[in-house]
Amino acid sequence: MMQDGVQRRSGVRQMPGTSTTEVRCQKCGHVFEAEVIDHIDMSQDRDLLKRIKSGKINRVQCPKCKKVHYLDRGVVINFEPENLIVLYDHSASRPEVREELMRDYRSVVMFNEVLEEVAQETEFKIVSDSAELKKIVEQWAKAHS
Repeated sequence: MMQDGVQRRSGVRQMPGTSTTEVRCQKCGHVFEAEVIDHIDMSQDRDLLKRIKSGKINRVQCPKCKKVHYLDRGVVINFEPENLIVLYDHSASRPEVREELMRDYRSVVMFNEVLEEVAQETEFKIVSDSAELKKIVEQWAKAHS
């Protein structure tokens, strides 16, 4: 349920572009729900700049033993007005994963004419290194601060 731009699930406030996932703690085995970021629109989600710059995207903490986990999930980041979409995914450092992600992107944009037109006007970049992502974010922030 959306209310005031924040999704509520089981009484918990949830930011747009996020979802809830189940996490099993690697240290104590406790299973807990955590909010994860799936999509960031930099023109609307400027408060996430610090989390991106600090490398704390999809960082969760076990409520039982306090162990910190960095979830291995891709995040789509939309940089407007540059018409740049970045898929940030640690696993894309492997060439076969990068190729599969690019194939998936192409199949999505070929789905219909509107998506195909948007893709022609938009640069799509796959980034697996947090330092590279930080550089892109800092350049964008400098241009739009």
